[in-house]
Amino acid sequence: MDPITLELIQTRLTSVVREMRTVVIRTAYSPMIHEGHDFSCAILDPCGELVAASEVDQPTHLCALPWCGRSVIDAYRDDIGPGDLFLHNDPYTGGTHLNDIALFFPVFRDQRLFAFAAVMAHWQDVGGMVPGSLSGTATEIFQEGVRIPGIRAARRGVPHHEALALLFANVRQPDARRGDLRAMEGACRVAERRLHQLLDRWGEQITGAALGSLLDRAEARMRAAIAQVPDGTHAYETWLDNTGDQPRPLRLCLQLTVAGESIHADFNGCAPQVDGPTNLGPAHATTAVFTMCKALLDPTGPVNAGAMRPLTVDTPLGTVVNARPPAACGAIGEVRRALESLVVGTLGKAVPARLVGDLKGASNLTSIGGARPDGGGFLFVEFPAGGTGGWRGGDGNNAVRNFAEGDISSIQPVEAVELTSPIRIDRMSLRCDSGGAGQRRGGLGLEREVRLLAPQARLSVLSDHNVIPPYGVRGGHASAPNGFTVRRDGAEIAPSALPGKVTGWPMHAHDVLIMRTAGGGGYGSPLARDPLQVARDLATGYVSARAARVLYGVVLRRGAVDTAATEAMRARLAAQRMVLRAGIGPADEDPATRRLAVLSRATARTLGLRDGALVEFPCDDGPSLRAWIRIHDTAASGECLLDAAGLAMLGTAPGGSLELRPLEHRRARALRRQTRTSA
Repeated sequence: MDPITLELIQTRLTSVVREMRTVVIRTAYSPMIHEGHDFSCAILDPCGELVAASEVDQPTHLCALPWCGRSVIDAYRDDIGPGDLFLHNDPYTGGTHLNDIALFFPVFRDQRLFAFAAVMAHWQDVGGMVPGSLSGTATEIFQEGVRIPGIRAARRGVPHHEALALLFANVRQPDARRGDLRAMEGACRVAERRLHQLLDRWGEQITGAALGSLLDRAEARMRAAIAQVPDGTHAYETWLDNTGDQPRPLRLCLQLTVAGESIHADFNGCAPQVDGPTNLGPAHATTAVFTMCKALLDPTGPVNAGAMRPLTVDTPLGTVVNARPPAACGAIGEVRRALESLVVGTLGKAVPARLVGDLKGASNLTSIGGARPDGGGFLFVEFPAGGTGGWRGGDGNNAVRNFAEGDISSIQPVEAVELTSPIRIDRMSLRCDSGGAGQRRGGLGLEREVRLLAPQARLSVLSDHNVIPPYGVRGGHASAPNGFTVRRDGAEIAPSALPGKVTGWPMHAHDVLIMRTAGGGGYGSPLARDPLQVARDLATGYVSARAARVLYGVVLRRGAVDTAATEAMRARLAAQRMVLRAGIGPADEDPATRRLAVLSRATARTLGLRDGALVEFPCDDGPSLRAWIRIHDTAASGECLLDAAGLAMLGTAPGGSLELRPLEHRRARALRRQTRTSA
């Protein structure tokens, strides 16, 4: 096809999607949509393949929409006509979690199906056990709200009032949800008009051919980008804090094979599905692989189904990355973001120049719902952003969304929150010392204090990386973890025994919710950071005086760098690193539960480490590896035993050296002690 015509059609399709977004933002009722921008729009071809999206739509939605669309097409096939509307939110047939409602609007030309206009948007509530629907401790999907397997909401322009009445009878704030649905439908109707204008200009034959050519072109771009990556197989693992019902961590692992112009991702070995909400449906391991490969290898090309063709993904059924019903799936933001970190860390081993410190690693969905003093109800929901990772070209960004999240807002404006809910924002700031230390520092998270003004309400939180913090790369340090606490009567308390997983916790008037988000992981050794940059970080409040001295080894006298004292301090800190001899130890515990690092009693005492302590092993050409201390005298003094797979991920042979760092955050230790005392 003529490349100029092809580019004009591509640009026009993208423009249609952008206009859809504008309609949704201006007409939706939910603050999660019109303020948070937690929605996406797309154009699909008649087979349900993604043809066009904008630069700011959410990857989570864009990869899920084709799965949902194919589910609808399979269910209705030849019984799809002009004016039909279809709804879907089922995680097991390609949806995300139940709050993300997908609407499909078929566009016909001369009685032939030409395309689908589609919108996926996060409704603030879809029923379930808590206001906002998402619970940190849900044990089955029935507790998370109304499940829509793909139903017709209108037929030939006539709404199915009975189906819609059933849906809205099972959600909180039904009038607002009706408004959200109308906004989504309005955007699709605008898209229909614009697509007809496109067909009027170029004709059905040329436009239809262009859709196929656009996918082929994106595939060729992606294959060319993959061909620049050396062939090979790389492995890495990451961990979720807990299941939501048990304190044990969950392992996510990946073996990534680059072969010619294709990449295969194998997630065998991931933890079995759990009773808590930390499970995914089948679409999202593919989402993570595509999003990260696209971001690292071909960030400027269009996002469509063609770019996905060179990627294949193996997700074993019955695991947290491909769960069977009726597993709860609310924590998609936590599991998928952990998978994205996993893909970035693994792919970074193949292309070390593009390594980047970990992101904040969680959606941090937080909701406060209850009754207003006037008798009505309210629902406050938001998802505070965190820092991005350091990379070879610079520091991470502070408290913003990132390449995996689209145009979601970092935080809701104070005015919007206080206008719609009996809540006051007492304080909002960047979180000092939250970015991972490194030659390139991780970006900072944020700290936000939210005061309840109503007599009572219920708090729910769905988050991760509250215990196991985002990783650093190439010797960079981990960031501070996420954290959610409540200040009551001057004391700061943990609202749940499992950090980051809260369900309907009762709040009282003038309780203050404190949100602390994680920063990004550091890149490179902090002892290699320019001392003048550290001095600037201290002056702006990005790092504390203690961190400047203890982590970066920078000594300041009256605000100026003392060069001689800094060199001496850095030499002393380098000599104090915990460096042990590597050995192969027995795999005496299920690696899906914990990776063990075995130390002798004498070594553990010397290093000040207790049995079960969380530690990490920095890697010169990759992300840090996490493990838990097991004290046992099978290890010799000065030795650390890891299993063969752990040593292989670090690129270390038996007899080599391992640097070990403790990881437990001071605040997490204090809150855990406080929670045990309260219990």
